This record gives sequence, structure tokens and C-alpha cells, in this order.
Amino acid sequence: MAGKKAQADRAVSKGGQTLTTIADCNSLILGTAQLGMAYGIANRVGQPGQREAKKIVETALNEGISHFDTAQDYGESEALLGIILNELDAAGKVKITTKLHPDINLLNEKEVIRAVESSMRKLKNPQLYCLMLHRERYLDLLEKGLNVILEKIIGDGYAKHIGISVYSPAAAFAALKALPIDIVQLPANLLDRRFEKSGVFRVAAASGKLIHIRSVFLQGLLLMEAKDVPATMSFTLPVIRRLEEIARETHLTRNALALHYVKIKYPSSNIIFGAESPAHVCENCNIWGSDVANDLMEKIENAFPAVEERILNPTLWH
Repeated sequence: MAGKKAQADRAVSKGGQTLTTIADCNSLILGTAQLGMAYGIANRVGQPGQREAKKIVETALNEGISHFDTAQDYGESEALLGIILNELDAAGKVKITTKLHPDINLLNEKEVIRAVESSMRKLKNPQLYCLMLHRERYLDLLEKGLNVILEKIIGDGYAKHIGISVYSPAAAFAALKALPIDIVQLPANLLDRRFEKSGVFRVAAASGKLIHIRSVFLQGLLLMEAKDVPATMSFTLPVIRRLEEIARETHLTRNALALHYVKIKYPSSNIIFGAESPAHVCENCNIWGSDVANDLMEKIENAFPAVEERILNPTLWH
């Protein structure tokens, strides 16, 4: 399982600008929802076939990515990922985060354990890196007995960490206080700075808990051309057009703008990204290792001082 040698952060001067490089792809997590189903508003190719999916995973491994994010309700994602990792002799050698299916009775210990064991069999992994709760509303179940079940999962060696996926800063703060949760997955991108402004990242660092950032591309919306935005989402056009202007001004792709922003803004977090092809994986890793002008942050934040929630929250799009 080859991987690019990690490079330390460095600052260089080029053309009068201070540039920052962060080239360690170990902080990237490959999201595999795309492997199990057609995912994302900008997805034009649908679910890849098994051969293409294998190339995507193999490319990620070769780029130094050793962490994969999946879920029990991502269609065939778990099973396909397990088959591919086994074929690539990487099963049991990588980190896997998976999420419990929303339909599971989380207060039934036997049902939860069966679901975890099913995921482990599909993924061909002797231990999960993180077992994650898929909805922030499950925080309410912790004090009703779910915490005991999750502690047993850790104690019996099924998983190293327990996490939860949240949508609001309030839920993030609650998760950071809750045991045995030690990883919080949340959305953040160049438009969505709600969690940063509320202090979630600062509290996480102080409490020694980890943040996994998803929705870096806002389910693909940030990568769409204005002309391709559906009529039902015309309310996003002013933001998309302004983003296109910044891309032209900085001579960067929207993909690069999105990744550069989160890698500078959240250096202690792990970043989840999805890919529809091996080329997308290579492109994202190359961007991650490229130089970033330090004034890019200010340019982006000045352009988008506040963005309405119906743009930031995909559940409000339709």
C-alpha cells in the first residue's frame, strides 16, 4: 500500500505573496457514499461500477489516504468497500468510520451489536476506527441507556472511537460534552462558518476531542456552474456567481477554493471528501498539497460575510 511521503507545513514567499503548504494527505478521509449510490447534486455519472470504484479506492491509498468514511444506509458502500480493500490487501490496515442505520433501535443492545458485527463482516475489518451515530437527535438517547451500549462496544473492542454526525452548533456543543463520544462530524465549508463562529472548534480542541468535517463542497453545489443550477435552487445563484468571480480573480478552480479554505481554516480537523473518479481523487490530493496565498481567507470571508441557512442546509433545498 504505497503512499506519498507526508510533508511538514511550510511557508514560502513567491511573487511577493506569503504562501502556505500543507501536503499531508493523512488528514483527508475518502467519503464513500458515491460508491454505494448516486450521491450529490452535482453528480453526473451516478454510482460507479465495481472496477471504477476499485480504482478510486486504490488511487486514494496510493495518495496516502488511509481513512474511509461510510454508513450502513449508503446503499452498497460498506460491502463494496470491504471487497475492494480485501482485493487490494488493505483490509484491516486502514481506518474505517461507519454510521449505524437510522432504523436501528439504538436502545436494544443485541440489535446494535448485530448491526456493528454486520458492518465489520462487510468491511472485512477486525475493528472499526469509529462507530458513528447518524443523527444528532440520538444525543437524547445517551442518558436512556445508549451510552452504556456504546461503552460496551468500545470495551469489547468493536470500535476505537464513538462519534456522532450533527447539523447544528447547539448539537455539536452537546456532543462535545457527552460520553463516550469523542469524535464529532459536522458540515463546514467556505460558505458555512456557523460552527467556527460559535466556538465549536475551540471547545473541541480544549476538550481533546476530534472534528471530522463533511460537506466541504456543499454536496457539490460549490462546484456547479451557474448555468447548471436547477431552477428550484435559483436562490443560490448570487452566491455561485460570486464564487465564480473569485475563482477568476485568483486563477483557482472552485474545487481548489473549497479545499484551500478548509485546510487553512481547520488545520487540526480531518476533512472528508467524495470522488466520482480516480482523477477526482488525484486532483483533490494535488490541490491539498499545493501552495495557498494567505490572503485567500480574507478574500473569501469578505465576499461571504453571512449566508442564509437555506443555502447552507441541503435539507432545505427542496
